[in-house]
Amino acid sequence: MDKSTTTVVVKETLDPTSEQVVILQRYADASRCSFNFALGIKHYRQKFWARGRDLLVDQGQTPAEAAKNAPKFDGPTQFAMQKIFLTHRDKPLPGPLLPGQVPRRLYPWWKEVNAVVCHQAFRDADAAFNNWKSTGRRNGAPVGYPRFKRRGRCRDSFRMFAVRLVEQDLRHVRIGGGGGQPAFTVRLHRPARRLARLLARGGVSKSVTIAREGHRWVVAFNVRMPTGPAPRPSRRQRAAGTVGVDLGVKVFVATSDPVIVNGHKVQLFENPRHLENTRRQLHKRQRRMARRHVRGVKSHEQSKGWKEARDQVARLHALVAARRATSQHLVTKRLVTQYAQVALENLRVKNMTASARGTAEMPGRNVRAKAGLNRAILDVGFGEIRRQIEYKALLYGVTVSAVAPAYTSQTCNRCGHVDAKSRRTRDLFTCTRCGHATHADIGAAINIKTRSQPSADTRKGPNTASGNVSPADHPG
Repeated sequence: MDKSTTTVVVKETLDPTSEQVVILQRYADASRCSFNFALGIKHYRQKFWARGRDLLVDQGQTPAEAAKNAPKFDGPTQFAMQKIFLTHRDKPLPGPLLPGQVPRRLYPWWKEVNAVVCHQAFRDADAAFNNWKSTGRRNGAPVGYPRFKRRGRCRDSFRMFAVRLVEQDLRHVRIGGGGGQPAFTVRLHRPARRLARLLARGGVSKSVTIAREGHRWVVAFNVRMPTGPAPRPSRRQRAAGTVGVDLGVKVFVATSDPVIVNGHKVQLFENPRHLENTRRQLHKRQRRMARRHVRGVKSHEQSKGWKEARDQVARLHALVAARRATSQHLVTKRLVTQYAQVALENLRVKNMTASARGTAEMPGRNVRAKAGLNRAILDVGFGEIRRQIEYKALLYGVTVSAVAPAYTSQTCNRCGHVDAKSRRTRDLFTCTRCGHATHADIGAAINIKTRSQPSADTRKGPNTASGNVSPADHPG
């Protein structure tokens, strides 16, 4: 991507008719099948290479030498995959026909679908396979081997380019057709005024992703915007300085300095517990879904009652996700608009939420309690809060720093004494040395803020620190 541009994602909710829902689902199914088609070919090539490597190992080579000397069979890329698919898509279903049976195609899902949907799915398969192959050479957590998308289990979505906003009323989007399906116009749940403003300011809509979230279909526009001068924090932000943020379960956000919310100064944001508040309804519908499930029958062949129960469960999950996102956006937006620097803990959420079950030989302890803690941490969304703060900080000229999380809740923010006994209760922190008492989460947020700032000696400079003398102070 050009450095003079940036990408802004605008997400809107669709309001399709029942006939249009069928078309959108057909597009999503074609994207899923195209991904599996490409991944199947890559999987076959990978297994063929693995067999050659194993033969070399059996002949006496080391695994590293065998992996290097094995014949290379790289999977075809997106454009090569398109050519392969064009030669195979019209082939009939193999096998003899029964009396009166109509011949069927081997790959019927590409009919009445825009071809770009299939091409973008081939591209996704390339990205998934390349991420797995480069997992040892790239930053971040290891990436597992790509998996096939199962019908009824994966996210229904597709990506294409022929989607544009109807600018007459800003309440409709036009989705391109193809393969016998004409283009059609879908109504939006609300006017797309933000998207229209970005397009009026010189933005260009690139790829568009349409996906199903619960019972709703949403459209996400990737708008390429020209970048202006780098934003700078306002005078109010610079005067406020740095704020430390401590993330938790009971109090999901605690700040070292007050955050103004509706005219009130707030330092402790209680956890709304969106998932916990919905678990009773969720369990009721999940039990109903389990009772109506027939073992051994595929999801798309289940009864109508099971599908209704499944849709109710998906609708509840989507509702919880929307409520969680609202709480996260409200807090993160206020943090980046009221302070010039936001200090966070460098938390490894994946390690924090690891299962405590253990193995059959060495079973874990307090498995039920640890599972509840993991569920609460994931419900808050530590990683999502940090992601939102980081991308919003770029829009407001805010600096984001991550500090080591060790002992932030056991350290006195006044004298610096570290003692686990200082935290008397979940909320109360009383230093065993100086007797300073404060809320435990606020004290941890203050420690995070302190760690993110340069030390006093560094701020003063090397020649004015204690024990240092400048050359001008020497007599000769």
